[in-house]
Amino acid sequence: MAKERRLGPRKRLALEVMLDHQRLGLQRCQTRDISLDGVFVESDKLALRRNNIVDLVLKIPADGKTKHYRIKAKVANVRRYGARFIFRALDEKAYAALVDLLYPAEP
Repeated sequence: MAKERRLGPRKRLALEVMLDHQRLGLQRCQTRDISLDGVFVESDKLALRRNNIVDLVLKIPADGKTKHYRIKAKVANVRRYGARFIFRALDEKAYAALVDLLYPAEP
C-alpha cells in the first residue's frame, strides 16, 4: 500500500459536512480532521470506492456566522468508520475560508 502524501498538516476539527453522491444521495456527516488538501469524514454509512467523485458542503464558522462551501472531492481511501477525500478544486472563497480556519491570524 502506498504511503499517503500530504502537502499540508491536518487539523483535528469537527465540522458539519453534507456529502452528496448520486448513488448514496445526501448524507449528513462530521469531519475528523481537515487540511488545505482534503478532509477525513466520519461515517459508518459511506459505501464509496476509491476515486469516486462527490460533492461536499462544508459548514465553516467565520465572524460569528456559519458559511457553506460546496467542494468537489475525490475519495482517497475508505475505512470502516469513514473516508478521506482529496479536494479537487477549491474556489477562492473556499480556499480563503480554509486558510482562515486552519491558520488563524494572531491577535
